[in-house]
Amino acid sequence: MKKTLAIAFGAALVIIPAFGIARTSYEAPYLSCVATYPVVSAGNAGRFYVVSNVDGPFMWVVDSEDYGVYDAGREFITPLTRLGLQEVTVVWGSKRANCYVEVVPTPGYGEPYTPPTFDGYPDGYGYEGYGPGPNVTLSSVAYPLLPNAGFEPQTLAALAFAFVLLLASAIALYPHAKKAFAIVTR
Repeated sequence: MKKTLAIAFGAALVIIPAFGIARTSYEAPYLSCVATYPVVSAGNAGRFYVVSNVDGPFMWVVDSEDYGVYDAGREFITPLTRLGLQEVTVVWGSKRANCYVEVVPTPGYGEPYTPPTFDGYPDGYGYEGYGPGPNVTLSSVAYPLLPNAGFEPQTLAALAFAFVLLLASAIALYPHAKKAFAIVTR
């Protein structure tokens, strides 16, 4: 009995501090947002940064402009067109952080915004891509085509896999369905 208590006490002396060290060595992820310009002129761009101990990717949502950018980096530049206090949200997993900027009608605040440009030439015939200004990608939310059906297959391979899976489940469940139908019809 004494030997068992001594072993348990010795194990407790080793294990309890180990749990304390393990708990304190883990740093919980945090997320914050910083606006470079607290005041932005209407039509100019606001610049926002993530302050976090995670690498991302981050999602940026501009509530006043009704769009979001997925898989973005730590820096986000967007034009702001509506006057008043505007909110920009950065999201990582289930964590959210908000930045607020005041959009005013007087010029001179924020950065001038030049939308992306394309020269109109096909590939290999001149300047391609985007001109000066931020490269903003607009995206929308995906909705299922049928009610309560989930997301449809996007490729032919996924469609073929879904068809084979449906056919295999029908073959596997056929004897059970036949038995149940026979019991019900008696």
